[in-house]
Amino acid sequence: MKTWMCALMLALSTGASAQNPIISGQYSADPTARVFNGKVYLYPSHDIPSPIEKLKEWFCMADYHVFSSTNLTEWQDHGVIVSQDKVPWVQDDSYTMWAPDCVEKDGKYYFYFPAAPKGEEKGFGIGVAVADQPEGPFMPMWKPIEGVHGIDPCVLIDKDGQAYIYWAGAGLHMAKLKPNMTELASDPKLVEGLPEGFKEGPFAFERNGKYYFTFPWVREKNGTETLAYAMADHPMGPFTFKGIIMDESPTKCWTNHHSIVEYQGQWYLFYHHNDYSPKFDKNRSVRIDSLNFNPDGMIQKVIPTLRGVGLTKARSRIQIDRYSALQSKGIGIDYLDKNNCFEGWKTLFSKSNTALIYNKVDFGNEKVEEITVRAKSSKGGVLVVRADGKKGNIIAKVKIPKSAVWKNICAQVLHAPQGVHALHVSLQSGADVEVDWLGFDALPWEKGAFETHQYRNLFAEMGYKQADIDRKVNEVFNDVFYGKNKVYFEVGDSMGYVSDIKNNDVRTEGMSYGMMAAVQFDKKDIFDRLWRWSKKYMQHQEGPYKGYFAWSCKTDGTRNAQGAASDGELYFVTSLIFASNRWGNDTGINYLKEAQHILDCSMQKAGMDRTAPLINLEHQLITFTPDHWGGKFTDPSYHLPAFYEVWAKWANDGRSQFWKECAEKSREFLHKCINEKTGLNPDYCNYDGSLMKTGRLLGDAFRYDSWRVPMNIALDYSWACKDKEWQQKYANTLQNFLYSKGIDSFLDQYNVDGTMVEDILPAGTAPKALRHSIGFVATSAAASLVSNHVKGREFVSHFWNAKHEPDKEGFFDGYYDGLLRLFAFMHLSGRYQIIEPQ
Repeated sequence: MKTWMCALMLALSTGASAQNPIISGQYSADPTARVFNGKVYLYPSHDIPSPIEKLKEWFCMADYHVFSSTNLTEWQDHGVIVSQDKVPWVQDDSYTMWAPDCVEKDGKYYFYFPAAPKGEEKGFGIGVAVADQPEGPFMPMWKPIEGVHGIDPCVLIDKDGQAYIYWAGAGLHMAKLKPNMTELASDPKLVEGLPEGFKEGPFAFERNGKYYFTFPWVREKNGTETLAYAMADHPMGPFTFKGIIMDESPTKCWTNHHSIVEYQGQWYLFYHHNDYSPKFDKNRSVRIDSLNFNPDGMIQKVIPTLRGVGLTKARSRIQIDRYSALQSKGIGIDYLDKNNCFEGWKTLFSKSNTALIYNKVDFGNEKVEEITVRAKSSKGGVLVVRADGKKGNIIAKVKIPKSAVWKNICAQVLHAPQGVHALHVSLQSGADVEVDWLGFDALPWEKGAFETHQYRNLFAEMGYKQADIDRKVNEVFNDVFYGKNKVYFEVGDSMGYVSDIKNNDVRTEGMSYGMMAAVQFDKKDIFDRLWRWSKKYMQHQEGPYKGYFAWSCKTDGTRNAQGAASDGELYFVTSLIFASNRWGNDTGINYLKEAQHILDCSMQKAGMDRTAPLINLEHQLITFTPDHWGGKFTDPSYHLPAFYEVWAKWANDGRSQFWKECAEKSREFLHKCINEKTGLNPDYCNYDGSLMKTGRLLGDAFRYDSWRVPMNIALDYSWACKDKEWQQKYANTLQNFLYSKGIDSFLDQYNVDGTMVEDILPAGTAPKALRHSIGFVATSAAASLVSNHVKGREFVSHFWNAKHEPDKEGFFDGYYDGLLRLFAFMHLSGRYQIIEPQ
């Protein structure tokens, strides 16, 4: 049994959430789940600790978020869609935004929500907000629905198109809706035929011609809520009571609230429980469990589980405290931090010969090589992980040392399963072993820095000493800016430029990259010098190109071209926003105003004859060049979705929603333009991701521009982490392809299908040659922040040891290779960060 300590591998849990509850980091209650466009959208209420005294011991909700998922285990938070201070008729300090619903009709999405109205009127009204997309933006109507007084709206649209609304308030009520979905088409009617006792939260749905009317119900005096249901042949009854869907909470959580939805052939029950708030049951969190029907249509009772639903990837942090079943006594569950329950839980193996089952773990088709267990123990022990039961093949044995602090212990996999299996985890020997999580192979972080405000230092995880990391990063920075092969040159007392020496020019690419590096390293003097040179010599102050930058100049500032290359503006804007956040706008340069000027000038070019916006407005994708030639296609290496997220948060240009949409469009585009077998992309392509097939040397092959794509995707993963499943698959695919060519010999140009190029694109004035270029070595190593196989570490080691020096033919590029090398070291050391307002 070979076991070793994983060097510094995540001293924190990186926000990984367990299966149930499904939303971590915030409370979520009263869940309505709906299927739109092949995704499940979740519209819960949002419990918060009360900021006002009268609600300290009561329910307190100020706004609504919407979440979406394609697999029911990974949920994207789309942010706030409606808040009490943005609805005209709502009392803006009432904190009464209770259980909502959302439905789609004729391409519009109608979000129904209760709240306390302004004025002297008591109780609740129910309002409607309308959007063109399920995640918004939603526009609230100016008044609530007339004739509806209560809470917990639910809307059912029948097969004939007629909509019905149900709500709670002195009983459960229902009525027809007019086609406009915002007015009643019939008088309210009390739902009859239900048992005595408190009832609320109605949810209605249709299955096989039967209408199910479900609701929370208190069946015992001073009891807590069950989930119950009745059935009918018509949306408005008459209903016949049928029984219980879910019993009362075993831990006495007072409320339950739910929805029932079919997704990909399986029915699911969404409900809530106070998992993250054990001492206060007014702060709830959403759970999911499978729901099944008997042949006669009756609902089978649902038993709440910790495991929840969906597959768990083997190459992830598996929260075994969310077990499927316990195989023996002597196992307990407790919070990692009782002062911050959102940190999650740990599993306590108090004695040997104790075991649990965690089902539905997907090992995929690529065999795992090692296991990591995050654990601590006062006595030590041996943990055994098997596939499919106590007699199954041993996947790994892990020796847990005595330790009072959490450690990540790694061991080799003895038998690597493939496909989907249950894990049988047992303590073979020892006692008092605590386990936070376990996982296989490399384990990329599971939340982005926009949420965690933390950055992964992969070098440190792999065992490099922090002093060596800092020295190396600083050496690489100095190589670019101060060394014998530097590409940064100062001009007079206040300006400077970055030169592409092999082409003997100054490019917006290098200038904006230099500014990004300067602001990341807090080098204000370098940043300001580069900006002043850029503004004086490159930026157009008037004319059709106003606000844009001439993409190439001589080192004396003479322009080689007038037009812009869109990636330069992309980096200029983002680095200026970061400068504003870091240094403010009152030190001689108003950085934010300069960024806004670029964005405003760009957007004002819509419809112009010669120039165009940076973003193609039809596709919401960045152009190759913002004009009527380069505006017809794009460059995959220009796609940095997380930069648009930065603009949405801090550009303050009034286009926040537009930039968020651009980020999503950019992620969708990358799916289309990258070869799924090799991970390679073309230098340029059409907006639909297809090859341009112009027959020219530039365009359809993977060449110099394309090197940047793996690092860009690593940045988007590290900062936003909104497309992690695809991005992990991409990074694995690319590294597998390059690995097959030799980790120390893969080349820098290929056709996207992995075949050799017939024509070689030269690097500047250098002779034509295919090289193992350090720029591409750097970016392929940065992809290890995303990949989840062990070989990713080999790419990082190869990069760490690679020397930036002339090759055997004497070729050396301090500019492009040097800048990509610097950025990769920044990424892998956790030094490439979102700079938030200080």
